[in-house]
Amino acid sequence: MFFIGIFGIQTKEKEITAIQNTICPSCEALGSYQIIKTYDYFHIFFIPIFKWNIKYYIRTSCCRKAFMIDSQLGKEIEEGKIVDLRNEDLSGFNTITEKGKCLYCGAFVDDDRYAYCPYCGKPLI
Repeated sequence: MFFIGIFGIQTKEKEITAIQNTICPSCEALGSYQIIKTYDYFHIFFIPIFKWNIKYYIRTSCCRKAFMIDSQLGKEIEEGKIVDLRNEDLSGFNTITEKGKCLYCGAFVDDDRYAYCPYCGKPLI
């Protein structure tokens, strides 16, 4: 019984940076991109030991659409390099948005039952 909770596997989502004054490829509004990194990791006593399944994507501020970006491009952005994101670099229109997950706070919600997220109050799109 003592060993339960000592180690485990979790998924983490981390905002890397935001890029201001961009044109959304979906709705063509002026807004910004949130650059987000997701990964799975193994931990012991909540200390991450190793990571895998690292993916980078952007979320637009205007219509909250999500686009995958190349891992190499994501690493360069994470390292602080100035990178020009073009529409050709964005792929997977909304493929990383999970059904039933609030785009604003990330909580899992039964979207057939609720029109608004019960955790943050934002509309479920």
